[in-house]
Amino acid sequence: MARRDYSVPMGPRRRLSLPLLPLLLIGCAGGEGDAAPASSGETQPAPHVLQVPAPRELTTRDGRFLISWAPVGGEVPVNEHFEAEVTVRRAASAGAEGELVEDAVVSMTCFMPDHGHGMLREPRTEPLGTGAYRVRGLLLHMGGDWSISISASIDGLASTADDSISL
Repeated sequence: MARRDYSVPMGPRRRLSLPLLPLLLIGCAGGEGDAAPASSGETQPAPHVLQVPAPRELTTRDGRFLISWAPVGGEVPVNEHFEAEVTVRRAASAGAEGELVEDAVVSMTCFMPDHGHGMLREPRTEPLGTGAYRVRGLLLHMGGDWSISISASIDGLASTADDSISL
């Protein structure tokens, strides 16, 4: 008896077996356990989301600046893009305590120390004026402990503040 070929060409040298197609489609669509729970009238935060209701206040390692940051919308999601707003002020040790720093180059990086890797994307920062900066393109692609470093550079001299979050 001749063997039948139940496959569909998927480009050069790739084939998808038709008998496995229903299993693939069922797996992608989810099963009964994926149904949303009945609503109790209260909105629940999505799983794997860190709520950050107020800006987090940090002092740079060298004590020159006070840096605050908060995710736009108050949430840091897992594996979804988000943005953060950063504010830079001069610290008491740098004189002019509390003065907003408008001419800084601000960057924000995130790293998972337990896994030895950082983000898969490089965020970009734009100044908003009056010492505020928007960091766009942040993506923490997995749950766990993340170290966050926010640097403010002025005239080529960088000062970095450190924070950590757990998703």
